[in-house]
Amino acid sequence: MIRIWLIIILLVWVRASFSGDNNVQKLPIFDVGSVPEKILLNYPLGVIDMKTAYAHHGEPEKQMLLANGKEGWVYSIGYKKKQAIIKPSPNKYKTVDVTDWEAGIRNFTLVFDKEIVTDVIYKDDGPGIGVTAMELQYQRPEVRSGH
Repeated sequence: MIRIWLIIILLVWVRASFSGDNNVQKLPIFDVGSVPEKILLNYPLGVIDMKTAYAHHGEPEKQMLLANGKEGWVYSIGYKKKQAIIKPSPNKYKTVDVTDWEAGIRNFTLVFDKEIVTDVIYKDDGPGIGVTAMELQYQRPEVRSGH
């Protein structure tokens, strides 16, 4: 009887230990082919810590203190194109990925509050002011005029 309880407790503990991995598997990847709105709608807010974000997204382009006093990690994604580059020998060419910064840059900024991702801000080179995961995931209440 005690063995059965030990096995049950062990199974529950193992299940609880791996349950946090589901959020990591759901984390979107910041790349040129990603649809920003899809990333913002699906980014799990309030559950991803700094260590997990770093392990998944890598080192940010820069870290900064945002206007609201929170820490922000900026990931800049440039549009890439293939370009042939001549090696020292005139007969040898190598095709490499070169980031074409003139074509545009996408910025995803992770916003941390007490080392947990609480928002993701997206901004590209366009004239807009950007959009956030909070804006897309949680609708703003409607303001009612008059009584």
